[in-house]
Amino acid sequence: MVADEPDNRVLECAVAAKANIIVTGDKHLLDLKAYESIRIVRAADLLYIV
Repeated sequence: MVADEPDNRVLECAVAAKANIIVTGDKHLLDLKAYESIRIVRAADLLYIV
């Protein structure tokens, strides 16, 4: 989890949804790079993943 409490809700939702990737511009989330098995990337980086 991260220090920015609202970001924790994003992580919880992604886990509940069994997401593979979170696409965000949020620095706190991007600093994690991944949470559990979920990659956290910028929109520009997503172009290279898919």
